[in-house]
Amino acid sequence: MLSKLSLLLEKRPHKQWQIEDFSGIDQLHLGGIPATLALLDWLPNGAKSGLDIGCGLGGTSRLLSNERGCNMVGLDLNHQYIRAAMLLNQSIQPEPQCQFVTGNSLHLPFPEHSFNFVISQHSTMNIKQKEVLLKGLYRVLKPRGHLLIHEIMLQPHAGENDILYPTPWAHEKGESHLCHWQLFNDLALAIGFKVDHFKDDTDAALTWIRQTRQQKAPPPFTPTLALGANAAVMSANVLGNIEAGYLQVISASLCKL
Repeated sequence: MLSKLSLLLEKRPHKQWQIEDFSGIDQLHLGGIPATLALLDWLPNGAKSGLDIGCGLGGTSRLLSNERGCNMVGLDLNHQYIRAAMLLNQSIQPEPQCQFVTGNSLHLPFPEHSFNFVISQHSTMNIKQKEVLLKGLYRVLKPRGHLLIHEIMLQPHAGENDILYPTPWAHEKGESHLCHWQLFNDLALAIGFKVDHFKDDTDAALTWIRQTRQQKAPPPFTPTLALGANAAVMSANVLGNIEAGYLQVISASLCKL
């Protein structure tokens, strides 16, 4: 992926590359850029230092830097994604205020009280240890810091065995650890978070994925570059799982008490 991405970036158009040009590879969460902007409605104006967990190619971090002037740290376990995120960042002028780090969201390499907020967009679905994750996020947040999440979860009546794979977060069932919102909420409350806002975005996500599947992503930055040859199959399975009533898409803002 990196060599191909480098070649594509060298073929710069007459204008400079813009953040939006990369949305086909770095804004692959359901709802795309509008879903990220909707989360920002819940972010206090004074919150300027942020951590983007499971950042992938860094699209959310760049958008926050551009839209809100935030100093962002993007963290991902996949070193190739981090290198790609850095390449994309360096191709934009002025360069967004983002630092990208290879690391594990279950073992955050940051001191206590490091960030005003943490944002997670579709980054928790393959993490089994949700309690460990939430405790770590609580630790690195400053007092009254915020956790913004936009995640895919199981519908209340659904189980892991119902889900069809591959999906963007897992090639097979053994790699996926979806949970129900109620469990996630209970864990967060027990750790010391308070849920300030909650929204069920399932219907909006369903409309979005139906529309995007009918449109071709503008070249040269298409989902296949980031997700590989199975990108279309993954998208079809996400659509089918939502239509079958097995997946719920939620957005929430949690505050550290």
